[in-house]
Amino acid sequence: MKKFTVILLLLVFALTLALPACARGGDEINEGNEYEEDAVTIVVGIKADSTEKAYLSAFSKAFNQVNKSIKISPQTFADYQQAMNNYIATDSMPDIVWCTGDYHAPYSSTGHYEDLTPYFERDGIDLSQYYQTSIDSARLSNDPTAENYDSIWFMPRDYNRLTIMYNKDIFDKAGMEYPTDDWTWEDFLETCRTLREKMNNNENGLSQYMYPADLLLNDNVGLFTALTAEGGSIVDENGDSNITSMGTQLAYEALRGYVQEGLFLDPTKSASVSFSRNTIAMNACVRPVLPGYINDVNLDFAAYPLSETTKVGAGCSGYAISSTSKHKEEAWEFIKFIGSEEGQRAFATTAGCVPVLKSVAEDETSAWRRFTGITGAELNHAAFIADSERDLYLNVFDRKDPRLSTTLLKYMQECSYACFHETFNGRGSIAGATQYYQDQINNATFVG
Repeated sequence: MKKFTVILLLLVFALTLALPACARGGDEINEGNEYEEDAVTIVVGIKADSTEKAYLSAFSKAFNQVNKSIKISPQTFADYQQAMNNYIATDSMPDIVWCTGDYHAPYSSTGHYEDLTPYFERDGIDLSQYYQTSIDSARLSNDPTAENYDSIWFMPRDYNRLTIMYNKDIFDKAGMEYPTDDWTWEDFLETCRTLREKMNNNENGLSQYMYPADLLLNDNVGLFTALTAEGGSIVDENGDSNITSMGTQLAYEALRGYVQEGLFLDPTKSASVSFSRNTIAMNACVRPVLPGYINDVNLDFAAYPLSETTKVGAGCSGYAISSTSKHKEEAWEFIKFIGSEEGQRAFATTAGCVPVLKSVAEDETSAWRRFTGITGAELNHAAFIADSERDLYLNVFDRKDPRLSTTLLKYMQECSYACFHETFNGRGSIAGATQYYQDQINNATFVG
């Protein structure tokens, strides 16, 4: 009997691990809301962090002012891809799922998300009122000639464009002027070299262990942007990997040289320095990271510095409707509100957002522009929407096969790690690394 009990407990434990890595949240996001007696409850899957809960709460409370027949119930998960795979395996998809532009394709293209195009068209929603890159991120391709171009798979809620945040205290110690939105890539490199010299000399409280910049070269958004600044590209006009091109290899060589020069943080090594510790002068960032720094660092922002070839990585996150939801119309009413002016103005009251609706984002009186630094000084929020015509679409491999998007982006991260690694991580050289991973990318096939 005891043996049977132990086996049973082990079985229960194993089944528990197999269940979706998610949990129902509390009712705090609906605090103060009032609902009709027969209100329909919509389950919304979101990341398990306080910021995402704050966003959903802002949307829920504003939505409740105009619609009391729909109640929002959050379900949290730690990892998006793990949660999606578990949802699919257990047929337990929530009505709405939070997703991002660079990771939705494997699920949108295999029928797990609802195609929202009929809803947009039925309700006469003008897509041109949103930032184009965010809308394109919700598609499976940004190529208007592609067969699947017209389909939109989630409602974008924000516009996340790579920007530079800089530490004003470090610039003050260096006796240097702050960056401005009209600076160039060459201006940026010159600034890094000047900072490196002053840090090496331990001037005025600076330290040789500090770094001028972290361009997020260990992340595709930072890497792709920096490669274009040096004349590189990721894919050719047919959507095939282009990383063995001379332009891209030279771009890798240049960036590797800047890392070795001590201008940029080495993406292959763990470091004790960080922007939050006031030991990095400039950090590439997107708006959602702001809450983690705004209360600890005397910071401000400048637009990403441009060369003649720079395309700046931009994307978004948003909310998709599950294709198995039994409440699709109610789910649509909620995410349609998220994209409306009322929803976007509610979203703008949170620190970590740039509204996807251009009229709200560009309104100089909008709430998202009111957040100040730790000294109370106004911040250059306009940097987050500067030069939007130079945006870089990040779902670069979706034209090959959207189902492979996540896998191919992972190959690019591995390629870049090898290119920056001091011994090329066993690939011999930049040419060897790019050739190996280009073959991996172009020969990849989807296994259902």
